[in-house]
Amino acid sequence: MRRKFLFFLLFFTFLLNAHPPKSIDLSYDVEKATLMVKVWHKVSNPENHYIKKIVVFLGEEQVAEKTYEQQQTAEFQEETFVFSEKPLKKGDLVQVRAYCSLSGKKTVDLEWQE
Repeated sequence: MRRKFLFFLLFFTFLLNAHPPKSIDLSYDVEKATLMVKVWHKVSNPENHYIKKIVVFLGEEQVAEKTYEQQQTAEFQEETFVFSEKPLKKGDLVQVRAYCSLSGKKTVDLEWQE
């Protein structure tokens, strides 16, 4: 019985520390055809609890993906995606999804208005 209690205590401690990204900031530079992504995810140890993946969709099509082994800072993960072969045009819907290494994900949409 004591062993089960210890297991549940450790499990709930893990759950309390695990959380999805708080927010995602997106900006697009028309001249450079680059999408800048900043995922806000405050953690105490960015080597163990971090943004593990950022995925970019254009409409329904996945157009980019980047994975990480740790987070850049204890506050955020930042990435730039280049779309020089297929720049965004007015009305394009971009969706960015960021995944936490422990638990959860966050998705944001950007409709490019040029």
